Amino acid sequence: MVPRTTARAAATPRTGRRRRPASCERHCAKRVRERGTAHGTAQGIRVGVGGAFDPLEARTSWSQARAALRFAAAGSPRDAVADHDELGPVALLADIPVERLRAQEDVRRLGRLARGERGERAGHGGELLAALAAFCRTGSLRQAAGELHLHHSSVAARLTHVEKELGWRLRDPQDRFRAQLALYALRLADGGEDLGGG
Repeated sequence: MVPRTTARAAATPRTGRRRRPASCERHCAKRVRERGTAHGTAQGIRVGVGGAFDPLEARTSWSQARAALRFAAAGSPRDAVADHDELGPVALLADIPVERLRAQEDVRRLGRLARGERGERAGHGGELLAALAAFCRTGSLRQAAGELHLHHSSVAARLTHVEKELGWRLRDPQDRFRAQLALYALRLADGGEDLGGG
């Protein structure tokens, strides 16, 4: 693979230090998978990757990496690594103040569901959000189930629960887009203030 740049920056929430990875998103996702296999889990690992810039503009890449990190979610390697270039116009959501994101009704309802404030058993909210994220990303119940290593009926039951609680029809592209946007906004609202120095 030919590198896209001579300088890129990546941010991780634990150190807040600037890093220069050997490659970009695929390399980071591979490393997350390797670490998860070696240590039994990839939970808690998140990586944000900045855009390609001339080395004298590394600060811009670093700023983008920090913004991309807010979109990354601990868990699957696919969600744990966010590349600013790959986010496209979605990256503009990072400019919205955290308070406004938290006040948005879909984000609040999704947050309550994730925290189990709607009567779910402990940990079930995270499972519901993982199923929702996988389905929004793939658009297919079977592909989402494969990604989560679950039977498709388990994923279908989780999505039915989400639809019932939030009033969305996830087979409808507009509602699926709304759900994806709410997931991004929830990540930004929850992860907006945990980054180290800059």
